[in-house]
Amino acid sequence: MITDSPVSLNIGGVFVIVKNMPRAVQWYREILGLPEDEEFMKTATPDMKTIYSIPLGKTNLILDSIHRDTLTPSTNHLFMFDTKNIEETYEYMKQKDVSIQSKVQGAEDVKFFEVLDSEGNKIMLCEEKR
Repeated sequence: MITDSPVSLNIGGVFVIVKNMPRAVQWYREILGLPEDEEFMKTATPDMKTIYSIPLGKTNLILDSIHRDTLTPSTNHLFMFDTKNIEETYEYMKQKDVSIQSKVQGAEDVKFFEVLDSEGNKIMLCEEKR
């Protein structure tokens, strides 16, 4: 194992390119069960150019609308959210009217499904038995 690298074995942030920042902030905060950011939403406009960081443990989810006049949503998974109960998460996403792109797939040790975020980016939700 190489040990002399100054690069940390941790991803500090994941960038998600968005076009409509208030819509994206509201969507991610809602599916993560976080309270609405009332202060941000008071001043937010759909065309604002900014970044917005949502802390997720050691990693930040960074919504980025700076210099994004056009947006081509990712057709590949940008990242995955872990879950302890994939079936419960699937039902939760249905209740939230999230655009679900696949049924729950996988085997006993790993199960997952795909959704689109508010901007059309594909993300995965995954339950892994460890």
